[in-house]
Amino acid sequence: MRLTDLLTELKSVLPAAEHEVLWLLSHYWGQSKSQMLLHRQQQVPAEVEAEVRRAAARRAEGEPLQYITGLQPFWDFELIVSPAVLIPRWDSEVVIEQALSLLPQDEPQQVADICTGSGAYALAIKHSRPLAAVTAADISKDALDIARQNAAKYDLAVDFKQGDLLSALPQSAEFNLIVSNPPYIRSDEILPADVRREPALALFGGEDGLDFYRRLAAEAADYLLPGGFLLLEIGCEQAEAVSELLREAGFVNICHGQDLAGLNRWVQGQKAN
Repeated sequence: MRLTDLLTELKSVLPAAEHEVLWLLSHYWGQSKSQMLLHRQQQVPAEVEAEVRRAAARRAEGEPLQYITGLQPFWDFELIVSPAVLIPRWDSEVVIEQALSLLPQDEPQQVADICTGSGAYALAIKHSRPLAAVTAADISKDALDIARQNAAKYDLAVDFKQGDLLSALPQSAEFNLIVSNPPYIRSDEILPADVRREPALALFGGEDGLDFYRRLAAEAADYLLPGGFLLLEIGCEQAEAVSELLREAGFVNICHGQDLAGLNRWVQGQKAN
């Protein structure tokens, strides 16, 4: 079948989503989007056509593209993902940028990534700050399996720990930075169909979405060096509430920042010296 005919047909399965069909074609065929758009009259191999049809049907049922292809671009990586992990979002990259601003390039630092999921935060920090010793923790064994695959894929040395939030870390640990993207969606929030396919364990943070922030704020100072930082990704309406939790826990120099859309995306506090 010609590419142009396949695109026309599958747009009826995925209305107004030619870019998704092209993404699937690129994944299964190995051609770039620009190559395909320049050569719409070329014949699509039968085995590629069959794979893309099956994938388009899954997408039409609400399955995220990332779970269909098993991959998601993030930072300098193409991360392995599965239904065991939250899909890393572009807007989370500003949290990495903030983390890197707190970590000198030429000094060893101790960093912990809590609720690591696919390992996105941990791997981006280790990649950009090779001298940092990075520990990544998650309560989910299946998520840690994916994170370890990603670390192996990019040959990055990260120490993975299984456990509930900070309890996964050694009690004697002292970190320069603890970073986390915890579950923060309210338990009664109505989510889009594709987001509902992501693991509830990584999405929901209690009735007000703040359950995990309360625990992190209350416990993080015990694992931080004096002057160390706690950096938290947040929902766009949670900056004030999370900042107050850090303030109540004794953190100082509390601030927050926005993503590229201008939405509040992170809150940061520092342990007093």
